Amino acid sequence: MKPVIRIVAGLAAVIVLVLVALAIYLTAIFDPNDYRDRIAEQVRAHTGRELTIAGDIGLSVFPWLGIELADVTLGNAPGFGDEPFAKVAAVEARVKLVPLLSREIEVDRVLLRGLELNLVRDAKGRTNWEDLRGAPAEPASPQAEPQPAEDAAGAVAALAIGGIDIESARVKWEDRQKGVRYTLQDLGLETGEVRPGKPFDLALATNIASSAPAIEGRFELKGEVLADPEQQRYAIDGLTLGFKGRGAGLPGGSIDASAKAAIAADLAAETLAVEDLALQAYGLQARGTLQGRGIVSEPKYAGVLEVPEFDPRAVLAALGASVPAGTDAGVLERASLKAKIDAGATRAMLQDLALKLDDSNLTGSLGVADFARNALRFDLKLDAIDLDRYLPRRDPSEPAPVATPGAAATAAEPAALRGLDLQGKLHIGKLKVSGLNLADIGVTARADGGVMRLNPLGASLYEGRYAGNVTLDARGRALRVSVDEALTGVQIGPLLRDLTGKPERLTGRAELRMRLAGTGADAEAIQKTLGGTAQFRFADGAVKGVNIAQFLREAEALLKGQPAPPASGPEQTDFSELSGSVRFTDGVGRNDDLVAKSPLLRVTGNGSFDLGREQIDYLVLASVVGTLTGQGGKELDRLRGVTVPIRVRGSFAEPKYSLDAERLLKENVKGQVKEKLEQQLDEKLREGLRGLFR
Repeated sequence: MKPVIRIVAGLAAVIVLVLVALAIYLTAIFDPNDYRDRIAEQVRAHTGRELTIAGDIGLSVFPWLGIELADVTLGNAPGFGDEPFAKVAAVEARVKLVPLLSREIEVDRVLLRGLELNLVRDAKGRTNWEDLRGAPAEPASPQAEPQPAEDAAGAVAALAIGGIDIESARVKWEDRQKGVRYTLQDLGLETGEVRPGKPFDLALATNIASSAPAIEGRFELKGEVLADPEQQRYAIDGLTLGFKGRGAGLPGGSIDASAKAAIAADLAAETLAVEDLALQAYGLQARGTLQGRGIVSEPKYAGVLEVPEFDPRAVLAALGASVPAGTDAGVLERASLKAKIDAGATRAMLQDLALKLDDSNLTGSLGVADFARNALRFDLKLDAIDLDRYLPRRDPSEPAPVATPGAAATAAEPAALRGLDLQGKLHIGKLKVSGLNLADIGVTARADGGVMRLNPLGASLYEGRYAGNVTLDARGRALRVSVDEALTGVQIGPLLRDLTGKPERLTGRAELRMRLAGTGADAEAIQKTLGGTAQFRFADGAVKGVNIAQFLREAEALLKGQPAPPASGPEQTDFSELSGSVRFTDGVGRNDDLVAKSPLLRVTGNGSFDLGREQIDYLVLASVVGTLTGQGGKELDRLRGVTVPIRVRGSFAEPKYSLDAERLLKENVKGQVKEKLEQQLDEKLREGLRGLFR
């Protein structure tokens, strides 16, 4: 045994002596600076570029094999200008010589100072590094024997790096096709000793500048990194990210954002863990965790996301957005969010969602069921919300907003519907919108292939119910909207008062059914093409703003040749029933079967109204069937059997009522002629009968 030890020791001594002698020779006799030109020629021959080494080339051999370079410049590719592709002020790298004999690489700290790297894509899409890739590798021969993986892995028994220092680096990326430029300035990277399976410190910092979007700022990253390729385990503990920036491309013009987390991945077990996640920006904070499994073969992720209570107004201000003028000062004061994350490679859902905004609570689930199809899915419940408090106050002079989902659907964008894949349900306990108070609202929505259906739709309102079936078809060049809606047992007076903010013009219990359809690029165009039918019936109500009894008195005075009597009684006309139907053609509605009944009057009517122009042209025909004492006047015997015409013209908002005197006089003359003829006929009949029985 001792002879063997002596032999090994002797060989080791010989090797050390040889290495020492070689080191003495190389450092004393060999000067690497003598090879500058040859190095430049080789680079020019292989790349066509100029390499310049302006500083000294330093070489050390034992115990470290090292090299030092200073002021090195690599020229740009042809056609990319005179700016160098890369420059470096200093490079230092050393590897321990003796461990190389055992296929172990032990590197001292690697220093890279003053790096400048200019990356460019020209207008034709060529990059200035394509020529450095070399010729494509020849495809392997089908008969070639594949090399065992362990042969390649065994080329290096161990690798260790004392650390990496990158100081004052600058990396520029210019895309001339898109006209954008991105720059990393004052880039610095520092690590601790890097050994497989051992954690090491990492610190990265750089200034960032972007032309589009226009942003500049400072980015920093720190953490303790673990990289174990043999065990396929990777981790970053104590990870912190930070960015402070400004520029027109940022919401609000500036940002101060940070993130913290602990991340661990095991590729062999296909697991991922993100713990203690904390995000902060624009006055918002978010916390969460995320667990992943099957992350290589079939990723599935589960986690928790929480946004603690925050001030929405402060967040909007930080984002550079303002609360709409007229919004209630008591809203947008507090909000929070909690949800569970359920995601995979093709989907992402928020389950057990709990979103709070002021006094409103939204719960349920929502997300994307398929990223490829942008398939949106939701099942949500909202307890109560007053949307009018969140919307700017409407000018009373403006027309009242739409009152049903069918009418609201005319505002949908066709382009947005064509690619929409949506399924979901929404239930709202109480809702106030456009002045209307609704309860127990249910919406089921489906959209696919350019067609969206809202069915069933339902809500309780004003002692009655709303039911609807709405279809939006965006498959053609213009949007087509079809609605089938009904109001049952609704008190129309309070509904109209809350909707318009004005005294109601009509009261009574309403039964309304509409089947309408229209086509157009926007709501105005759809109104102009609207077609279909509507039936209505109002019971035990009144038409406000018009006193038909007063018009009857004026008619009586006109027929007697007397001045019009002063107005008396309330400005309304009571009825026990008001019913009829409307047929729409190209946005113009036509009614010919209006019937209003009361113990005093019988009223019929016909006419049209233009939805696009919001104009009405209607004729009301009233006749006396009883005493008008209840309407504030005496009996009008002279008008019995006479139809009094009342003309209604003007805008929907301000209709004008007037007595059609010309038509009244004509009808009265016809009535008198008819009455005289009937009397003459009656007398002749009586004379004939008397002659018959003589």
